[in-house]
Amino acid sequence: MSNTARMGQQTHVPGEETDQVTALQSRIVQLEAQLARYQSRQMVTLEHRLDTLLAICSVLIVTREVNSILDLVVRSAVELFPGTSGIMIYLADMYTKQLTLRASTRNSYTGATIHPGRGLGGRAFLAPRAMLMIDQELETALGELTPEHREQLVAQLRVWPPTSALMAPLRHEGKRLGAVVLYGGVNDHMFHPRDLPFVQALADLVSVALAESHHQVHAATLQQNLAQTQAQLLQSAKLAAVGELAASVAHEINNPLYAARNSLYLIDQEIPAEASYRPLMDIAQGELGRIARIVTRMSDFYRPTRAELQPTDVNELITDTLELVQTHIRHGRISVITDLAAELPQVTAHSDQIRQVLLNLMLNACDAMPKGGTLTTRTQLLASSDDEGEMILMQLADTGNGIPEEHLPHIFEPFYTTKASGTGLGLAISAHIATQHGGRIDVDSTVGNGTTFSITLPVKTSMD
Repeated sequence: MSNTARMGQQTHVPGEETDQVTALQSRIVQLEAQLARYQSRQMVTLEHRLDTLLAICSVLIVTREVNSILDLVVRSAVELFPGTSGIMIYLADMYTKQLTLRASTRNSYTGATIHPGRGLGGRAFLAPRAMLMIDQELETALGELTPEHREQLVAQLRVWPPTSALMAPLRHEGKRLGAVVLYGGVNDHMFHPRDLPFVQALADLVSVALAESHHQVHAATLQQNLAQTQAQLLQSAKLAAVGELAASVAHEINNPLYAARNSLYLIDQEIPAEASYRPLMDIAQGELGRIARIVTRMSDFYRPTRAELQPTDVNELITDTLELVQTHIRHGRISVITDLAAELPQVTAHSDQIRQVLLNLMLNACDAMPKGGTLTTRTQLLASSDDEGEMILMQLADTGNGIPEEHLPHIFEPFYTTKASGTGLGLAISAHIATQHGGRIDVDSTVGNGTTFSITLPVKTSMD
């Protein structure tokens, strides 16, 4: 083939390669500029998110109230994740083993529950780390919701259906605390895998704050229990000292008191009924009788009981005791409401002692309603907890004057009374009896709104 023929096969125009290179270089410059702008935006977003997380962290450090912690997270979620249609935070309930909605964007349906493993919140609770759901997986998870939960979710979100969902478990030191779920959809925004580290960081911060809040509440409870135990020990020591003193005083007083009462009785037999000094004799006998009753009640603090423990029907005790105070109820224009739980188990107790407690509280209630009112008696079976078995609750509520707040801490102390004719031993002995039975007496009172005494006794009682 000739040179002329070969040259004829080369069809490119001189300078064309230069134009292609120039165009390619221009495109590279454009892409580099776009990449730089994208990286700049990402850096700004990253800095903003880190600043937001830092701000959240600084607030959580000093926030210990659970609702405040959750409200902060709900408010901050939109800043961390633009396009968020809604956020829902669930906390685990150790008793029901369910998840309870504690906070959300619109704070509606708070208190709704879901089961672990069901729906997005339930899945997040069991997941080891943050998750992203889109497309079919998200549709499947939403399909697991009951109609009621679906209606609740629709009401919570700004956009329905959501385009995507971010979720993360709330865990601390291996313990599952709850879950956080964010739904995307505003302006068709979809969450991205690059969002996962941030939702996990948010969940970790919240988990630490919740755990610290729990620890502080637990510590405060322990401190309160310690203070109560110390107060009870002090009270027990005071009661023991009073009991020993009472036993000694009773022994010394009873003999001359017995002689004085007998002497008055003999003199009384010789006095004519119409004698002018007959009222004075009646007063003397009455006051000596009062002294005898005081000595007897003082002795109750120390005298070992000889009664036997036996199965006791508290409903029957309440009914019987109401019969004993019928005169006070009728004369005091007091109406009685009984709300006694059916089929209550019997308690193992000294029935006479429990009757003494009920009688004392009922008489106090009558005294507190000088112008009439309502006495409500109720019983209830309390479910067993980790620390104690089944308990029986007996409540006596009056609509009387109420107890002033400054008196409440002292009403169970021996000899503390606000009554002109009171001994100050009734409530002290009642509390002592309840404690001996492994129970307690609590009081709730407001001036002008009446008083409620709650007696709690274990179904199975072990007394020292």
